[in-house]
Amino acid sequence: MRRWVVVLALVAVALGAGATLWGRGRAVPEATPVTPPAVPVEVAAVTRGTVTRTVEVSGTVVSARSADVVPKIGGRVVRVFVTDGARVAAGQPLIALDAADQRNEVRQAEAAVAAAEARLRLLEAGGRAQERRVAFNAYTQAQNQAKVAATQVTAAEAALRVAEDSLRRQEQLLREGAVAQAQVDQARLQYDQARAQLAAAQTQLEIAHTAVDSARQQWDMIQTGARKEELQAARAGVAQARAALAMARQRLDYMTIRAPFAGRVAGVTVSVGDYVTSGDLPGRSPVAVVYDDRALDVEVTVGERDIGLVRLGQTARLRLETAPDVVIQASVAVISPATDPISRASAVRLRLKTPAAGALPGMFARGEIVVDERSGVLLVPRTAVVGGERPIVRVVSGGAVQVRPVTVGLAQGDRVEIKTGVADGETVVVLGPEDLPSGTAVKAVGR
Repeated sequence: MRRWVVVLALVAVALGAGATLWGRGRAVPEATPVTPPAVPVEVAAVTRGTVTRTVEVSGTVVSARSADVVPKIGGRVVRVFVTDGARVAAGQPLIALDAADQRNEVRQAEAAVAAAEARLRLLEAGGRAQERRVAFNAYTQAQNQAKVAATQVTAAEAALRVAEDSLRRQEQLLREGAVAQAQVDQARLQYDQARAQLAAAQTQLEIAHTAVDSARQQWDMIQTGARKEELQAARAGVAQARAALAMARQRLDYMTIRAPFAGRVAGVTVSVGDYVTSGDLPGRSPVAVVYDDRALDVEVTVGERDIGLVRLGQTARLRLETAPDVVIQASVAVISPATDPISRASAVRLRLKTPAAGALPGMFARGEIVVDERSGVLLVPRTAVVGGERPIVRVVSGGAVQVRPVTVGLAQGDRVEIKTGVADGETVVVLGPEDLPSGTAVKAVGR
């Protein structure tokens, strides 16, 4: 506003001087006509620089990789190794479950392997008196282990029946309003535990029966001598026993729940004493969440008017709401192939190029995607371009105005790209009367 006051004052002085001279000219008709005074204008030079086109976006910080951690085998929690927010390495233990049954399975599987290998050795070496005694003892021991396993199955079946009857009674009492829901839940938990114990006991019994069959075959082979087919069967028995041992060891390892990859723990939902069930069952919630805090994205939406300008790999500049003065460099990593029919916008993921200090999933971020960038182009102030659909600029040359049509390109802030019509280093009018025909004398004033 002050600039216009200065310019108008100068124009008024110039016009007053012109009127005085014109009056004097009338008094002396024979005098030479006076040249109109120069119009004061503000000018600026045409420069070269860089101009960009951007699309403004905002969205939420998310992890590029996140996992819900669920147990592969159910069990009771005996130890929790981490807390919320802890950083963990890949494979680091998070939660330990009671593994007594699984350790027993491993021991039985190891015994089965030892028996199968011993049988094979006996067949390969031939049956001597000492070998017959060893085979007979192994057979007797296997039978005893099978009897113990059968007793455990019978006890587990009885415990399951008791738990099932108790659950039914509690459910009936709940319907009658005689007990609380918590008592029914406790009865159901005891029923689930009884089923799990029965399953473990049945597995141990199957392993014991396999060991009995293997020991009996060894005993028979020692007494009758081994044939080629019997040696092949013995070798297959060793391979099968070793595979069962590997499976038992895997089940034992499953009782320690580990981090699937390096990252940070977002939430632990269990405590020592809780009973968790297998993640294969529907509706089971995770015992913890792990996310990669070194690979963060910002998920934004781009309207259908601008989504066609966005390309993979384009640069983005973002700022967290918690640190608005810090610029975070990112790039376009994912562009959704579908548009939401309600919002008419497409989801875009921006990958942070370097870990941003303090960035956490769920934080709000805003910024811009650079969809076009041109370097070394001619630039003029935005106020230098007038004319609307047919833009022009007023170039000052030799103290006079030259009106030139121009072709404009990108605009950024107060600068506009000029594709044709001006040259680098020329001076253009940025503030002055709108009607300045070509040839008008002008006088440049400071900006």
